[in-house]
Amino acid sequence: MGKEATIWEHLEELLIRLRKALLVFAIATLIVPFIPVSLSSYKPLIYVVPQFILDRVAPDTIEVFGYVIEIKLAQASPFGGLKILLYSAILIGFIVSSPYIAYQIYAFIEPALYPHEKRWLLVGGFVAVILFLTGVIVALLVVLPFTYRIMFIISYSVVGDKLIAFADPVDILSSALLITVATGVAFEIPLVIFFLIYLGIIEIKSLTGTYMRYLLIVSAIIAALISPDPSGLGMILILVPYYILIVIAVIIANILKSRRK
Repeated sequence: MGKEATIWEHLEELLIRLRKALLVFAIATLIVPFIPVSLSSYKPLIYVVPQFILDRVAPDTIEVFGYVIEIKLAQASPFGGLKILLYSAILIGFIVSSPYIAYQIYAFIEPALYPHEKRWLLVGGFVAVILFLTGVIVALLVVLPFTYRIMFIISYSVVGDKLIAFADPVDILSSALLITVATGVAFEIPLVIFFLIYLGIIEIKSLTGTYMRYLLIVSAIIAALISPDPSGLGMILILVPYYILIVIAVIIANILKSRRK
């Protein structure tokens, strides 16, 4: 029987794995964004990603009740272009390196696990990556466009005979980075609830009455946090699929828990 490692040896191993994760993140941030997406002309990811976000979030015009609001993008700082490249590189690097970061976390705690726990953790890690990437897609395709559409509508100015909403692309991309990562992390919560129920830390025996209300309140709070538009419509848009995810996690956890018993 091998000698058990001391707390300092565990901390040293943790620091080594953190360095590896940070190194991969740094490499992904410095190299992957410059990979071309087209062979005919050099268009790297670091150009395509911010352009995709801005096209989705800030179209040229928005039509509301027959009125047309023009969207004008203007950088408030001469260093805005560099900030856009930096935010885009960080977002790309984090998404690309997230599976490796998850692997390093698994490798650190793997020696302390039983064989069946290792299997569960591997499956859970795979599901966690899928959920995170799902949250990223939801943020880019739903949360951000809807949120900024509402913000443009309530913040336009009348210039002559035109309705114009002004925005700084740097502010848009910085908030897009924050909201995208926050949405990806928020989509991990159903998985956390699943393990809490399966391991017996919390109990949700039925999806009726009080339990349903609690789950709905938790879902609504998280949806409100990741969809910051003041109208509340964005929250509702996110609440429905997010609540369904949590309910599915509860059902599967209870089924597997009963089979284990």
